Amino acid sequence: MLDQKDKVILKILQNNARTSNAEIARHMGMTASAIYERVKKLEKAGVVKNYEARLEPAVLGLNLLAIVLISLYDLTKMRDTGKVLAGFDKIQEIHYIAGKGSIMAKVRTSGTEDLEKLLDSINLIDNVKNTESTIVLKTEKETSSLYVD
Repeated sequence: MLDQKDKVILKILQNNARTSNAEIARHMGMTASAIYERVKKLEKAGVVKNYEARLEPAVLGLNLLAIVLISLYDLTKMRDTGKVLAGFDKIQEIHYIAGKGSIMAKVRTSGTEDLEKLLDSINLIDNVKNTESTIVLKTEKETSSLYVD
């Protein structure tokens, strides 16, 4: 179970994963070694999964964000299909869903031609019945941070 100190540490790390243990310790009035032990405990428990840099897609030429709904022929093979989709570099997220489609993928491409090529490749997967894409016009908020109360 997370205590209030763990939650404060998680908020700080989500805001900036490069925050040093010493800086967190100063903020919390604790020792750096105590923070180190708490962070290691959170990592070992799987609360902190990894640390990564968030890159600006437009700077990398990935100007188009699309949500792709993928319908399948055989739902019993959904996870196998998801694993194949996970091998595509331009797919950022894969979600198994209820409702329209069976899988929802968040994809970033350089433009509509690049999206078309990606969709052609997705549609070649044996279990894929069809795809339906929604192109994002503007993003107001995008984060991987979770609310920690």
